[in-house]
Amino acid sequence: MLLKATSHLPWPSARIVSTMALVIVELLTIRLFAPLPNVWDIWPVVGVVQAVPKILLLSAAIFVVVGWSKRGRILASFHREADPVQISATAAISAAAMFAALIVRGLLAQAPAGADDPLAYLYSALFLSAITSLVLVAAPPAFWREIATFCRPELTLALGLGVLGYVTGSTLDRERGSLLSEDSWAELSDATLQLSYWILKHFDPNAFMDPVTRILGAGDFSVRIFAACSGYEGMMLIAVFVVGYILIFRRSLKFPNILVLFPLAMGAIWLLNSLRIALLVFIGANFSPDIALGGFHSQFGWISFLLIAITIMTAAQKFAFFGKGSPVMAAAASEPAKSASAGQADDVNPALIYLAPFIALMAGQIMTRIAAPHDYLLYPIKVVAVFAALYAFRDSYKRLFGAPGAISVLIGGIAGVLWIATDPGAGSHTPLEHSLSEFSPIALGLWLAFRGVGTIIMVPIAEELAFRGYLYRVLQGAKFETVDFRAFGLVALIVSSSLFGLMHDRWLAAALAGALYALLMVRSGRISDAIAAHMTTNAVIFAWAVVAGQWSLL
Repeated sequence: MLLKATSHLPWPSARIVSTMALVIVELLTIRLFAPLPNVWDIWPVVGVVQAVPKILLLSAAIFVVVGWSKRGRILASFHREADPVQISATAAISAAAMFAALIVRGLLAQAPAGADDPLAYLYSALFLSAITSLVLVAAPPAFWREIATFCRPELTLALGLGVLGYVTGSTLDRERGSLLSEDSWAELSDATLQLSYWILKHFDPNAFMDPVTRILGAGDFSVRIFAACSGYEGMMLIAVFVVGYILIFRRSLKFPNILVLFPLAMGAIWLLNSLRIALLVFIGANFSPDIALGGFHSQFGWISFLLIAITIMTAAQKFAFFGKGSPVMAAAASEPAKSASAGQADDVNPALIYLAPFIALMAGQIMTRIAAPHDYLLYPIKVVAVFAALYAFRDSYKRLFGAPGAISVLIGGIAGVLWIATDPGAGSHTPLEHSLSEFSPIALGLWLAFRGVGTIIMVPIAEELAFRGYLYRVLQGAKFETVDFRAFGLVALIVSSSLFGLMHDRWLAAALAGALYALLMVRSGRISDAIAAHMTTNAVIFAWAVVAGQWSLL
């Protein structure tokens, strides 16, 4: 059956044609010969071995994607000389094993159903022998040993995703659901329920779960995991983000490697969704149901999305597997770039200097928002957290920050006035106003002092370092610290400003303000101008909110 190498057909091509011929013959024979009943219910071992070729085919397709960057070395290994006699013998073994497996399959189809039937194990062994031999017909053992050495991560990822894809597909097929139907949402919500319960029981010994009603709880607090809680919305949202990111930066990304971001990002957002549900139940059972179902429930999802979105952009720029290395927009030797680089110590990661205050702010945000609607009481936590990060890198910031220009202060003030004038909540009474009215004069003064320091000083520094100092520049060059503050990038401006806008309730107005701060930085070549403008904007808003009692601004 094996086609031998000739002057008209090179030996690697003969192996490919021979393998394809064997695959076609064996697949057709399996389909036509002795159909079996539902093997998963009767002979689980048969179901497992019959899943092997499907998983291998799916893994092979995935490996083509994830191993594309090493295709030259893989092809070189494949085209090395192989022993024709060994390959012919392997093909004969594959055909013989499949023929014997089909005979046993016919006997098995007529035998009484039973999971311990020896014929099921014999058929499984023969079937695996046929598949293994078929793989060795395609390429000799030396080839597989070699690529297992230099493609170990890619092979592991491909096999893992192949198993995951097969399990997901077969589950949906058995339930007669499609990937985008509500049936599949229910399937995913079951998995979300199981994972959330597994996480929750590590926090709370009183955790319980009812798979039938999809209720997850602890103590006297419980929630029902509906199909909409499965995590599909977050997965689709992050998938749309990845599509947009790939389209925008397609020239600096490696294809098809970058496509790996889809399963990684969607898997990460699903895991964080399960963590969100587990923490929600834990907070509701042990602290406050209002907090759990209020601020925590609404905020944790957006925080997760921003975390994964920023991680995606950073990873795509930093790892050679994903990106080709986008060009740096300014020479590292230029004076402004030197001044930017001078802002960090030699033994400190530059990214940490720009991101540490924002990370501290986000950590404080999570800690305070879980207390909603009483999160305003914990605002000092955010102030202390950001101050600690700034103090830790104070020497770097002394070299980085310079005197801002007067124009930045002026434009920042105008932005603050426009923010006040367009406040959609002007004239309305807020829960914050009611709560502050119950404070004593001393408590009110202390709270306003912390809120003023946080709003006017800490938040602008943390956000400008992260969004303008880091994100805006990392979108222009992998080594962001060498990118001139004067470097203008339209895509970087839009992406960084949009993500900045998502951090605020009035996202469009915030995005426009973020773009304004970025342009001030580009104009002067100093991050200090963006910070000064942001500080002035917040100072104007805070002052007006206190003096005029327009608490909706806070």
